[in-house]
This record gives sequence, C-alpha cells and structure tokens, in this order.
Amino acid sequence: MQLAIAIIDAFTNQTFRGNPAATILVDQFPEEAKMQQIAAEMNLSETAFVKPLDKNSSQNHFQLRWFTLKQEVPLCGHATLAIAHYLRQLDVIDTKLPLVFSTLSGDLTISFEEQLIVMDFPATFYRTCSERSQQLLAEMFGDRPYEILGQAEDYLTVLLESESAVQNFQPQHERIAELDGFGFIITAIADPDQPYDFVSRFFAPKAGILEDPVTGSAHCSLTPYWAKRLGKSNLRAKQLSSRTGELIVSDRGARVLLKGEAMTFLRGKINLFN
Repeated sequence: MQLAIAIIDAFTNQTFRGNPAATILVDQFPEEAKMQQIAAEMNLSETAFVKPLDKNSSQNHFQLRWFTLKQEVPLCGHATLAIAHYLRQLDVIDTKLPLVFSTLSGDLTISFEEQLIVMDFPATFYRTCSERSQQLLAEMFGDRPYEILGQAEDYLTVLLESESAVQNFQPQHERIAELDGFGFIITAIADPDQPYDFVSRFFAPKAGILEDPVTGSAHCSLTPYWAKRLGKSNLRAKQLSSRTGELIVSDRGARVLLKGEAMTFLRGKINLFN
C-alpha cells in the first residue's frame, strides 16, 4: 500500500522557514495506530490526515485529524494551513468557496485571499492556573520578571518583559513537561521598530515537541489577549523559533482569524507493507 504525502512549510513564503507539517490525503483513514506510527516516522511536530466527506454535495468538505510524534491532538493551526495549501495544489477543491474541515474541535472554515490562507478558529481565554504550576514557574524563572497570563484550554502562557527576553529564553524542558497542560507559551510585546505587534515561542515536550517552529493554535489565546491590551483587532505576530514564522491575526470575539502563507518542500509516496 502506498500513500501520497507532502511536506509543507507553513506560515512562511520561504522554504526552510515556518513550521513543516506532513500532509496526507486518503480515501479512508488508516487505523489509528498506523497513523500514529506514520507521524512518529515523519518526526515532525505534526502530521495531518484528511479524507473527503459528502462527495455528492460538496467537494470542499473534509474530515481532518492531527498527530504529533506521540499522540493525536484536538487542534493544530500550522498543519491545517499546510493541508489547505496541499489541497489547493492538488486542485481538488474550489478555492472560490469556503473549505470546511470537520475536526475534534468542531468544524473549521478556511478561505483563500490570493496567496494567504485564512483560518477561522475558536478563540480561547485565560483562566487561573494551578498552584502547582505557579510554583514550578517560580522555580523556573527565579528572580527574572514574568507574569502568568493563565491557562487557556491546554496551554499555559507567561508574559515576559521584552522581545529579547523571549528570544533569549533557555527552556528547561524537564520542568516545562511538569507543568499542567499540553503546551507552554512565552510572549512579549514586539520592539517598537518592528513591523509586527507581538512575539512568542511555544514548547510541548510532553508531546515530543521540544519547541514548535510556528504554532497557529497558540494564537487562539494570544490574539484576544494582545488585541485587548493593544486596543486593536488586527495584528501581526512573529514566532521567534530558529526557523521563525509570521501570522496575521484578527480578534472576532468568540473566534479568531489566522492568516498565513505556505510553501511545498517535498511531495512523494510512503510505503506501508505488512
């Protein structure tokens, strides 16, 4: 058995930048254990599997699932952008109509603005994190200034004092893995001379992701926070990983719009032999 596969660099218009995701279009999903094996073999932060739905009524409706190296996850921004880009390249969708992905996080609507891919995601909002996580953060940061923004769904977020503090942060992966939740975000306002509004980095060692290059889902909580703090609903964001990546984000109350570009790095086939 062979499956067509593409590796897409998401949230960038340059190869070797952004966040690479493996994308696989299937008629039927392989068994879950097999999809997890494929994701582990790809050794990328996310592998996306998509299959068509409602072929008779809409060519733009698909079911989408995301896998890290270790587990299936309910939401992934960069792999969603990547698979939308891949389907557009394959010419199996009508880009003049909305593209709908049915997922564990509900239906996600995608649209296209020339090269930009626009994703309509649910917004998430910060709540107080556990005392245990607060203590772990106090041990991690020591005397360095920081502010706990809180827990949004499965992500814990800390505000640092500057863009350089985010850029120079040295993650303690073992301690981060002890925090509550799936992922850990650090963020700060951008330097005044930058063309973007805020910066971030994202770590999820419990899921086998020491640092994610660009994390769309993290901006589901970052967007409403920075929109309120900066008093503007449309913002530009940059993730300061070694690969870097950029997003255009919009606060829409209960929803956020995440916009970005993508580049195809590789297309080929994988063999699945018993």
